[in-house]
Amino acid sequence: MDTNAIRRDVEMTYEKVKSLAGWTVDRNVVLTITSYYVTSDREFDAESLSRSMDAIKQKAGWFSPLRGNLLPMMAAFLDQPGVNIEEEVIRLFEKQRILRTFGFRNTIHSYLAALFMTNDKESYDNEARLAKALFGEMKKHHFFLTSDDDYTYAVLLAKRKFNPVTQAKSMRMYYDALRKEKFRAGNELQWLSQVMTYVNVDFNPSLIIRAVEIYHYFTRDTKVRPIHYPLIGFLTIFNVSDKNLQKIVELASALEESSPLKWKKEMALSLGIGYVIHELVGRADEAIVSLATSVELLIQAQQAVMAATIAAMAASSSASSTNS
Repeated sequence: MDTNAIRRDVEMTYEKVKSLAGWTVDRNVVLTITSYYVTSDREFDAESLSRSMDAIKQKAGWFSPLRGNLLPMMAAFLDQPGVNIEEEVIRLFEKQRILRTFGFRNTIHSYLAALFMTNDKESYDNEARLAKALFGEMKKHHFFLTSDDDYTYAVLLAKRKFNPVTQAKSMRMYYDALRKEKFRAGNELQWLSQVMTYVNVDFNPSLIIRAVEIYHYFTRDTKVRPIHYPLIGFLTIFNVSDKNLQKIVELASALEESSPLKWKKEMALSLGIGYVIHELVGRADEAIVSLATSVELLIQAQQAVMAATIAAMAASSSASSTNS
C-alpha cells in the first residue's frame, strides 16, 4: 500500500468532484464522494457521473429528497461500470416506492436503503417486509434513537434473514455493553450495535472486547469520533488484524496532511478504514465474501448515512443562522 499514491489520488479526485459538483454542494458530501471512488479503487469519470446526475434529475420531482445537495452523492452510488444508468434510476425509484408502501418514509434514507436491495424484482416485497419487521423491533428497544437514518441498516441486516426479535435484542445488548466501555450514547453507537449483529445474530461478548481494543488502538495515534463507531464495528466483525489496523493508522496520518482533509481529519480515518477493508475483501476467499454479501455495501451505506447526516446538520445550522 503506497500511502503517498493514495494521498495524491484523494487530492486529484477531490478537485475533480468539487469542480463537477459546484460550490453549492456541501464540502462533506464532496469528501464522501471522493472517499467512495478512492476506497472502491475506481477512477473518477466526470462525464459518467454527470450522466447519472441528469438521469436522476429527470426522474425526481422538484421537491424530491434526491434534489440539491445530495444529488451528486446518490448519482455516484448509481454510477457503476457497465450499467445502463437510466435503467438503474428506474430500478432505484421502484425499490424506494416498495419501501414506502411498507411504511418507510419518503426521505433520502429510504433512497439509500433502496440501493441495497437486490435486483430481483420478485424479492422486493419480501425484502421490504423483512426490513420493516426488523426496524419495528429496533424501535421497541430504542424508541427515540431509531429513525429514518436506520433504514439502510434495517434493509442490509434483514437480508440476512435472522429472527428480528432476537436480532434487535442483541443490538440493545451490544449498545448497553459498549456504553459501559465509555462509548458515547447516540445514533452512531446504535449503528455500531447494529453492525455487530451482521455475521451472527446472537450476542457475543468477545466482539465487545475486540471493539474496545480497536477503539483504543486508534486513539493512541489519532482522534476517534462517534462517526467512526460503525466502521469500528466493520473491523470487528471481519476480524481485522492489528497489522492491518496499523496500515489504517499510517494511511490516515498521511491523508490528514492532504489539502482536502487538513480541516476534516475525522474523514481521513474513515477513508483509511474503507480503503483497507476494500483491499482485504479483494483478497478474501469465497467463504468469507459470502458471509458478508458485499462489504462494499456496508462501507457505502456508512459513508452515505454520514454524508446525509452531516449535510442535514449543516443545512439546519445555516437555516437557524439566517432566521436569527
